[in-house]
Order: sequence, then structure tokens, then C-alpha cells
Amino acid sequence: MFRELTSKQAFQTHCLTQIGVVSWLSVSESSQAGITGTVFMPPQPWVVGTGLPAGSDIATKNDSGITLPDAPILGSPKMDVETAGFDVAIPKPVAKMLPEEKEQSVSGLREQLNAGPEIIVEDLQPIEELAVDIIVEPDPSIVSQITRLDIRAYSLSNKLLILSDVPQVFSQEEEVERLALKMGQALLKQSIDEWQSSAFSWPGGLKNPYFIKRADWLFGALESYVDRLVKDFPETPLLVLAGDQVAQLMDDLPAESLLKQYPTARIVSLSELHRIPELRKDAWEVMQSCLFNSNS
Repeated sequence: MFRELTSKQAFQTHCLTQIGVVSWLSVSESSQAGITGTVFMPPQPWVVGTGLPAGSDIATKNDSGITLPDAPILGSPKMDVETAGFDVAIPKPVAKMLPEEKEQSVSGLREQLNAGPEIIVEDLQPIEELAVDIIVEPDPSIVSQITRLDIRAYSLSNKLLILSDVPQVFSQEEEVERLALKMGQALLKQSIDEWQSSAFSWPGGLKNPYFIKRADWLFGALESYVDRLVKDFPETPLLVLAGDQVAQLMDDLPAESLLKQYPTARIVSLSELHRIPELRKDAWEVMQSCLFNSNS
């Protein structure tokens, strides 16, 4: 018995043959009717979604001797097709620009380039950086005998600030700190529950000899440092200057400096008071007189 198959059925049968299925009828139907058959196909019965017409020169033969077109070449614009099942592939439409439109586009670009040639030339110029020395001359009216300074600051109970000279090699940190706390407790007549200590050094780790000549920078650094320490004080701080260097620096400050407006007592450094206990009595009397107007 012969049965004419459609193009899709014939292609399906061919694909089944490739995977080893040679019978397209069920076993029961074949045994009852005794039907056997062979599929006869012309050399090129269908287009297999390649975008090439039947009979194209680009073709190859498979194991069954059936001529099929080659697979589409990837990346080729002519092979950029869409398939739906076994339907004939439809190539994507390619937008074409008319010759007059292309000429207008090229001429417009040429006009833009010719309109501003200086812009292109300027953009291509290398960027040149020039080093400029900014020199700020010191104010000759601001001078100080102090060029190097090392101090410790003790802020006690947001009321009392002690600034004390210390040597560059300072090994009595804890002892001097305890002495400052005892002094503050005696002066304020209360326990010291809140306090902090910090260090100030000029010119510090910068090691730049140019800083030694700038007294105005030293004054500004000291004023900023003290301002940070007393910013949380609810009232005017009581200031104790312990040591000759910090006292001299305070004298060199301009008259309008805020640090000169604080009640101030001047005594020897805390490291000297620690080494020489006999000096503590004189220091106590000076602090009582200067900070509390002789009212103990």
C-alpha cells in the first residue's frame, strides 16, 4: 500500500529514521492490516529552516544519501533568520538607507567638523600642570620666644584645665597624672569623676624647620587645642599654667586672645612638683589666690 505523505510528515519520518525508528505505524495496526511501506523522497523535498532556497549550490549529503542544505553560517547577515517549526524561514528585514540620505548624513558630519575646528584642536592639546609656590609671609608683629613646646593637658570635671610643661623624654606620666587629680580635687573641693588628659607638641612629628619661624601658626594651633578641651565647659574655665614655657607662650599671645580672658594661676611644672614636694605649698597658695580671689 502506498500513502502519500505531506512535506512535514516526510521530514518527520526522515528524522525518526535518523534516530533508529523505521516504522511509523503502531505494532497492532501493522500486524492486523499487514501493512509495510517505504518512504520515497525526492532529493530536496523541503526547506529545513536555513533561509536558502531549494536547489541551492551549498549542499551536503548525509549518511542516507539524501541531499540537504548546509547549516546556516553563524554571524552572517544573510543567515539571520527566524524559524517556526518546519516552516520556511523568513529573513529579518534589513533597514536600507537611500543614497541621498547617506549623502546628507555625511555632509552634515563634515559641516559640524568644519564649523568648530578650534574645539577639536583644543581638546587634543596636552594638559600642562604648573607648580605654583604659595608663600604666606608671617606677620612681623606676632613673635614669640618659644619655638618648641611639649605640654600635657588635664581637663577636670569640666571646670579646671591644667597645662603643664613636660620634658621631651617624659617617663612620669602616671605619677604626674595622679598629682593633677589630687590638685584638682583640692581646688574644686569635690571628687573628680570626669576627666581627661592629652598631649600637645610643637612642631611635633612634622620636623619641618620652616614651622619654627611661624609663631602665628603656633598660636593658632595652641588656641585650637585648648578650645577643643574646654568646648563642653558650662562656665568659664579655671586655667592653671604649670611651667615657664607655657606661661611665656601665654604672655606672647595677642591681647585679644580668648585664653587671656580665663582666670589663670601660674606655678612650676607638675613634673617639678612631683620631684620636689616642698614646692607644693607655694603652688597651692598661688592657685588659691589667683583662681578664687583669696577666698578658700
